[in-house]
Amino acid sequence: MKRRQSRELALKLLYATELSKSDSADSIKRHASFEKVIDPEVHEYALKIVAWTLESYNELEKQLKLVIKNWSMDRLTKIDKTLIYMGCAEIKQGGQAPAVVINELVELAKQYGDKESASFVNGVIDAWVKMR
Repeated sequence: MKRRQSRELALKLLYATELSKSDSADSIKRHASFEKVIDPEVHEYALKIVAWTLESYNELEKQLKLVIKNWSMDRLTKIDKTLIYMGCAEIKQGGQAPAVVINELVELAKQYGDKESASFVNGVIDAWVKMR
């Protein structure tokens, strides 16, 4: 449950960063301070996911362009894009089982994305995992 809460908080932080076009650590910490997270473990793991995502962004963008053919990265919704990048980053750097991460992100896509988000996020991250 804590990892799910961490992933949801990371999604919110990365989404806010995407909207504000800012990736500074101060900005992320400021956004995180507004969240009503009581458990320090949830907060800490969320910040790790954010850091992994921001660190891996350029590398993942190149890799994901090979997976998402005939589709511009700019055409992705911000939620889908954020979920995909954070999922790939967590799998790559966090050592989490891909199936667990994908399942959690699909649930977040159902909650925060549009009606096609869940299957799209699932397909892209799964294809990326297989490509590695």
